[in-house]
Amino acid sequence: HSRRAGGAGYDWEICVRGNSKTCNGHLDRNDQYKFCDSRTMKGNCALWSDLAYQIKNISVLKSKQKDYRFVLASDGTHDWNIDYEGQFIVANNTDWLLALERRVDEDVDPTALLDTMAVSAAARNKLNGQKDLTSIRGRLDSVIATILDLFSLVDSEYLLGAYYSTLSLNACLFRGMDRIYDSNMCWMLMHPDSKYAILPPFQESVHVNQNPKQDDPLPPALMSDVEHAFIRSNDGNFIAIDRYLIRFKGNEMAAKKKEIIGVVGDGLVPITILKNDNGEESVRADFTCSYGNQLNSPATVILMKGHQSYNDHYYSNGEKYNTPFSTNGDRFRTLIILCEKLVKDPSLSKHPPLILKSQNGIFLLSIGSAFQTPVGRVTYVNSSGDQNKKMKDVVHCLSPMYGLKDPRWIIEYLEYHRAIGVSHVHVYNVNMHSPEVQDALQAFRNEGFITRHDWSDKASRGYTTRVTYEHAKWAAQTDCALRSRGIYDYALFSDIDEIAAGGKSDSNTEYPDGHLAPALDMCEEAKQKRGKIACSFNSNTVSSIYTKLNEEEELAMQDKLLLERYDGIEAKPHCPANCKCLGNNCTVMTRKFHSGRQKYMMNVRDLTIYPRPMWTHAIARDYDEMDKIMEVLPDEVMHVRHYQGHWYQNNNLLDKMDEKEAPLPESLMRTVRSGISSSRFSTDQFSKRLIYSKAKDTAKSNRVEWIEIVEMIAQ
Repeated sequence: HSRRAGGAGYDWEICVRGNSKTCNGHLDRNDQYKFCDSRTMKGNCALWSDLAYQIKNISVLKSKQKDYRFVLASDGTHDWNIDYEGQFIVANNTDWLLALERRVDEDVDPTALLDTMAVSAAARNKLNGQKDLTSIRGRLDSVIATILDLFSLVDSEYLLGAYYSTLSLNACLFRGMDRIYDSNMCWMLMHPDSKYAILPPFQESVHVNQNPKQDDPLPPALMSDVEHAFIRSNDGNFIAIDRYLIRFKGNEMAAKKKEIIGVVGDGLVPITILKNDNGEESVRADFTCSYGNQLNSPATVILMKGHQSYNDHYYSNGEKYNTPFSTNGDRFRTLIILCEKLVKDPSLSKHPPLILKSQNGIFLLSIGSAFQTPVGRVTYVNSSGDQNKKMKDVVHCLSPMYGLKDPRWIIEYLEYHRAIGVSHVHVYNVNMHSPEVQDALQAFRNEGFITRHDWSDKASRGYTTRVTYEHAKWAAQTDCALRSRGIYDYALFSDIDEIAAGGKSDSNTEYPDGHLAPALDMCEEAKQKRGKIACSFNSNTVSSIYTKLNEEEELAMQDKLLLERYDGIEAKPHCPANCKCLGNNCTVMTRKFHSGRQKYMMNVRDLTIYPRPMWTHAIARDYDEMDKIMEVLPDEVMHVRHYQGHWYQNNNLLDKMDEKEAPLPESLMRTVRSGISSSRFSTDQFSKRLIYSKAKDTAKSNRVEWIEIVEMIAQ
């Protein structure tokens, strides 16, 4: 239920609140703090989030039934075989149900008003005025059986084989010891004939918060709102990030429906690359899609386009890298698979797996995780607080993040982008698991401003390592774009060391200097008049990140934001790092797309735009096409400030370059400070102000952590 409410992501709040209420209701007050803390309850929820696809890999199948450690209570209301055929033992729940029925017979007065028994307002309304229990006995039995099916707290007496365990324990053991500590299980045995749960030995429970004051960071699996499937094909050369319901319209393949079943993945799938008489390339999928009783439906593969042939980008490039996935060297293997003819059955609460299979059976992949769909809509409140004023909704697809331990930058970064008009941010977390950074992210999660994705090496089974191009950046960007279709107007793509910077606002507008509104208006105009579906913009290097300050200057920075420390940017771009020379000693140059390290934002509101994998500096590396569909914005309207510059440092150019002063607008800095000081929806632990203040007090210096500063000649 939490997974469904979370829109195929995971709504922790719904699940944790429900688990906590159940746990507290079954335990004596003296035991509640041991077993019912939010950390343990979140672990209980994590198992159910994880269970749907963790046991599907054929490598975990046992040769003998007695070797199975996974037990499910079966009540006839759910068909577990849809997902777990041959992978579980059915528990005998007869005695459990009979015990509950005895309690109903013995403890409930059939003549009493049933509305006094109800807990929820809905139930009280349903039972209002009824006096005869027998009229709802059948429904009551069905509800009891369903509750049994949902509970993880099951008496071990009724589990087949008399395991000393609950469903939770068995599922944890089944997943294997290498993953058991990702779920903070509290293994309680609930008995229907006792007031409280009969607890197992305390020392046998896992990840229970024994000391609430102890600094005990959460495992990575419990730091995220979205846990991706990351299912590999049987040959290991392809990985499916997730299966999706992709919103689409305006094309013959979607004439009668608004959603298409698809997969985002990376690696090698069986395809044939074709060329027509004009040399134009196309791709034929040599495998089919199956879903339930819809078998062997044709598939369409959408590859990332580049400046070379499909064969070069997909097969030839990047051979030196020991991985089947996308890499440096322009190896483009991030792709989208569309199963156009398949139709999702809306009547099912649990869907059969999507199976991709070649005719010879050499390529096979089965993905049974929930369908990922665009979820929700964040209402943007403009600077005047007027929610009725319409402006474009922008979602920020932040590239996979890694390495940050100081929470100050991520707090300033998110508050800054909120101040310039970003409505929501998708955070793909590779290894930013320090308690301080996680507390900061939780604070923004409490405000509904971010969605956290588990992009860790462990969750992805080794896919999101550094070998895969920038920790699988293209897959993350594509996932974010598909999740945002029809929900937001534009998706912004950039990295954690880049901030988007708008230009100077017109005096007649209500938006402050630096806001994205003028750039969005220009981008929208380009779409309406010239058919442009995206806008790119240059990257300007913030070279002052390398400058070592003297003691007096450092003292002056004590009350400043990190964003305020770095006012100096390159006076002109450095070729070939930030531009491409075209002649006359670089007096003629281009900064288009990768030449200027450009980033971009794409229209995701228009569902007639064909879904495709997303590249780094433009939608695709095919610049002939990009010139037709992308608008390049001038620097004075929008650019990114890049807090990096190793091309200067590595070539000993820091002392030779020219800098110019370019401070960020003070009005934006005031908004950022105000956002840090706000404590909306936050406890003390997740107060941005306290997290930021503590990090500042313990920091050795007031600078970004990924740069080593150097002595520079005064310019």
